[in-house]
Order: sequence, then structure tokens, then C-alpha cells
Amino acid sequence: MRVIQALYKYALPSTDGVRVSCGELLRDANGLVLVSFPFAFTETSEQALAWFRDHYSQFAEKNYRVVGLSVENVFTLKALREKLHLPYHLHSDANREVSRSLGILLPEVAGVRDVTDCSVLFVDRLRHIRRWTYGGGVSDFERIQRKLVKSEWVSA
Repeated sequence: MRVIQALYKYALPSTDGVRVSCGELLRDANGLVLVSFPFAFTETSEQALAWFRDHYSQFAEKNYRVVGLSVENVFTLKALREKLHLPYHLHSDANREVSRSLGILLPEVAGVRDVTDCSVLFVDRLRHIRRWTYGGGVSDFERIQRKLVKSEWVSA
């Protein structure tokens, strides 16, 4: 299955209590910023989610929708969202369908198979996908921010 088709096919449970596809999230936005992370309540995951929380207004100004994605269950993600006071929702890909289609599953991490890696994916309004990996460092997120918010790279 093509990546874009997968974004429209699979509807994932969200921390707002509804199931939504990435295609639906793109409907009224100029782009979708999808922050994937392997495990909730880990330093790397929390740092990434908090960074996008702290810079959320810059993405909103560009009409980019920010969401988080993990293979964790929606109940765990809801607790994480509340802990971090995130202005955006987290989506559970517990069945790993979207993550597999996007090519962001790691074979094994800490003895757990098939978990999402640390990536930021951007889907623009023309449905082009750009992906960056991060290791938790602020410089990684600033590089992504320069590309998206400061228009070093954006498809028309």
C-alpha cells in the first residue's frame, strides 16, 4: 500500500476520544506535523513532545496541525498528554498499521518488538512527505523548525 493511501485508510484512536485518519487531519490544514515516539513517559519522548508544545504557536501560525503518534494505548497517551499539558492530541497506533506503512517501526527496542522510532514527519497540502529522525536533542528540533516554520523547505 502506498504511504499516502495508508494515511487516509487507517483511523486511529486519539486522546480526544475519536478515531481520525491522518487524511482527515490534513483536510483543513496546510500540513501535518506528525511526531512519533516509541514509549510514553521516557525522557526522549517527553522532551520531543514538550518541545513541540513550547513551539506549537509557530506551527499553528502556518496552519500546520501537530499530532503525536505512538504504539502505546490511548489511555496511556491520554495520561501523557495531561501530564505534559499538550495543546495537540496524541494518536494510538497500537495495531501498528500506520507506523508500518510509514516505515517508522523499529524491529525491537528494550525487548519490545515493533515500536515507532523517534521521527518527525511532515505531510504538506500536496501530500508530499518529508521525514527527520531525532535523538532527543534540541538542535534536532530547531533544524526541523527551520525547515518548516522558517520556510527553508516547504512545498507550494
